[in-house]
Amino acid sequence: MYRVLAAVAVVAGLVGAAHAATYVQKDKATLRALDKITGRSTDIEVHVGQPVVFGSLKVELEVCYQTPPEEAPESAAFLKIFSTQPVAVETMDAAVDANDVETVSEENPELFSGWMFASSPGLSALEHPVYDVWVIRCSAPDPVKLPAEPDLPQ
Repeated sequence: MYRVLAAVAVVAGLVGAAHAATYVQKDKATLRALDKITGRSTDIEVHVGQPVVFGSLKVELEVCYQTPPEEAPESAAFLKIFSTQPVAVETMDAAVDANDVETVSEENPELFSGWMFASSPGLSALEHPVYDVWVIRCSAPDPVKLPAEPDLPQ
């Protein structure tokens, strides 16, 4: 009886290990933000260590992982989202470009801190009456293209 249980445990462990994803750390994440009042969604690129303000939210990306192309697609990002002072904006583009916004730390503490997964946006979600934010993908910066022939001093 114990041998059967041990064999089942070993097989289950091997199957689980075979399906374990390999993640590669990336420098930026693409998030999708939805304004529930207007019904407009906007894609936002956030770089690690460079907070982005969207409407009355300040989003900080701590780390982002992406599976390689040969595996099942998955992106996982650790985000911190804070509330900020209300911003009066005319368009959604102005909300994305708003930079001079103070975070209210004591009155409005951190709204979200945790992992978000692209394949399961409802698993760990921001709870906010106006905005929804979820991860689309993680990526690395675009490579810099060198000129075909370098300019050498004469």
